[in-house]
Amino acid sequence: MDKPLPILYRNEYNMGFMGVQRLHPFDSEKFGKIKRYLMTHAGLEPSSFVRPDQAISEAELLIVHTKAYLESLKKSSTVARIAELKLLAFSPNLLLRKFFLAPMRYATFGTIKASELALERGWAINLSGGYHHAKRVDGDGFCFYADIPLAIRKLREKNNSLKALVIDLDAHQGNGIEDYFKDDKNSFIMDVYNREIYPEDEPMKAHIDFHFPVASGTGDNDYLSLLETNVPHAIRSSGPDIIFYNAGTDILDGDPLGKMNITDNGIVKRDEIVFKAAMDAKIPIVMVLSGGYTKRSGFVIGRSVTNLLKTVLPR
Repeated sequence: MDKPLPILYRNEYNMGFMGVQRLHPFDSEKFGKIKRYLMTHAGLEPSSFVRPDQAISEAELLIVHTKAYLESLKKSSTVARIAELKLLAFSPNLLLRKFFLAPMRYATFGTIKASELALERGWAINLSGGYHHAKRVDGDGFCFYADIPLAIRKLREKNNSLKALVIDLDAHQGNGIEDYFKDDKNSFIMDVYNREIYPEDEPMKAHIDFHFPVASGTGDNDYLSLLETNVPHAIRSSGPDIIFYNAGTDILDGDPLGKMNITDNGIVKRDEIVFKAAMDAKIPIVMVLSGGYTKRSGFVIGRSVTNLLKTVLPR
């Protein structure tokens, strides 16, 4: 049997709780849709995927989060606030942990596993993750666990001088990652985000190494031109041992929260630019999915990963 590709997925990534998740614009069941797209259009089989074998433990989460914050997630009101779904405050917390938090704990473990595979294989894609608003002491914006900081911390257990570059191309400023690495001399951040929307975290902007705020309505030409020049520059300037790519699809035209104007083709080209720059520099890269608030999001991700497999990534 052929060796699985370093594409990570398990069914538990998908969230569902009596249909309540449909009240939020985030498609919490898109992860399975992406897998099905890749099987239909990229010729992948169930055995082509790596299945993370566990959820992240609380002991490991304590590496990047305070005990008080993790304890606060045992209150339904806290989960409702971070998930931005007020109705969840009236739901039993045990069910919320099973149907909302457990999927993210599996995805967080998936990001860690993806980082290990990227060092071995040159690349990896976790079909979830990218919780870039989660801070050490709190969560926000549908982000509960700081998966990228935790993956970097776990890699540094074997190489304490490991240098990491986070390329955050979600429509929203990655303020959680910026907060976590604000005093870390071996972590670098490139953040391209819509400056006119949430979170507008001014103190954290000072900790972005390659800082590119853009306007609402930014379209393909300006956006892709910015990336063509500055992604390779960020890689050359930081000299990382690994790249974490936060590939949010909330930059898509029509996304109600991202408010940008990037087409489906623009997303495909964006991801190709980032992966090609990493491959050209021979730097391992991990892609996580982050935000995306249209029903097209899963389809576009499937298209993009299919294109990467055909044009950029070694098999």
